[in-house]
Amino acid sequence: MLINKMNTKKVILYGLHILKNHFLTTVIFIAFMYLYFSLFRGTISQLISGIVISILYLYGNFSSGRYHAKKRDALPLSAATLSIIISTIPSIVFAYLASKNVSLNDKGLLKTHWLNVVYRLWNSPFIGIFSYADEIAKNMHSKSPIVISYWIVAAFLPVASFLGYVIGILETKGIVKLPEYSLFPKKKGQNKKQGKTGKSY
Repeated sequence: MLINKMNTKKVILYGLHILKNHFLTTVIFIAFMYLYFSLFRGTISQLISGIVISILYLYGNFSSGRYHAKKRDALPLSAATLSIIISTIPSIVFAYLASKNVSLNDKGLLKTHWLNVVYRLWNSPFIGIFSYADEIAKNMHSKSPIVISYWIVAAFLPVASFLGYVIGILETKGIVKLPEYSLFPKKKGQNKKQGKTGKSY
């Protein structure tokens, strides 16, 4: 079996943990969205800032997966993969529904539809990517760039989390070793203590 009964709860909890991190990131970005559009007005500046934010988002989820994989009671990769799939369900559902409701007006501009609004709010850290896709769609008079951007963004969370978890497992086995980066200084022995007592979710 992919997971045993003892791991079922941990699989769900870790999936919810990943989902919670995404939700909190989204809420924080929504709070600063007005400031974002005030600072980055042009399409190119929004694209550049969107790429930078996407990289930071990738790194955050990668680091979280890597951290959890190195804990003492970490889930095996197969079970962690199932957790990641669970956390991705909302984005996949929103991406599918929003993609089905993408349409352009006579000027090539995206018609407002509540599902598109919901999807973009759910993935608000990537708003710069969406803005650039809108501009391409306008120039091409095709909805394809927007739909493609939706599915690319939907892949960010599972790909980053999965790669981070794999790297964490490889580090635990001593196969690879990546440098540790932290914005805040850690107390001596903190990592060692967390490795012994930390939970995997």
